[in-house]
Amino acid sequence: MIGFDCFGVNISSSPMPFPPPGSSSLSCLVPDSSSSPRSPWLAPGSRPDGRPRVTLLPPFLKDQAQHVHALGTFHLFCQATGPADVRFVWEKNGRELETCVQTHALPDGSTHVLSWLRDTVRESTEYRCSVLSSAGSQTSHVWVTVTRPEATPQEKWTRELAAWRAVAEEHDRMMQTWRKVWGSCNKDTF
Repeated sequence: MIGFDCFGVNISSSPMPFPPPGSSSLSCLVPDSSSSPRSPWLAPGSRPDGRPRVTLLPPFLKDQAQHVHALGTFHLFCQATGPADVRFVWEKNGRELETCVQTHALPDGSTHVLSWLRDTVRESTEYRCSVLSSAGSQTSHVWVTVTRPEATPQEKWTRELAAWRAVAEEHDRMMQTWRKVWGSCNKDTF
């Protein structure tokens, strides 16, 4: 039987066994307002001790939703690999958000982490997704721009009616002027 993992790797012929059941988890975490500010972590790179390094995986936030309708629902996600202590922090205009995270232990001892959010916005907003670990950190960000949706049929009709009303009022003014001119012409000719 042939099988593939999330990265398209053929796992049936792999010499490493696939992680046993129970090696994945899913959780949603509310930001802890009492936590201390994030401490600076080591810069990402190769680890001299052989431990996995932190790596954000594509697609990055800049490759995702960039233009949304006001109050329209959209999703953003980040994924990364790193050591077992890897975690995500999401920020919206600098404020930490609730995070949903799915972790999966990989055969090489590293961890694959997927995190996402579902949101709606009224105005353009910056989102940041940071992956943090004792092995390093990386951040992805995107500026989500709110676009005005197409006008509803009622709004279109209201605008069209206002335009016709303006034309009718202008026509009425021209007719009043014409009537005055016509009236003065008749008085002068008799």
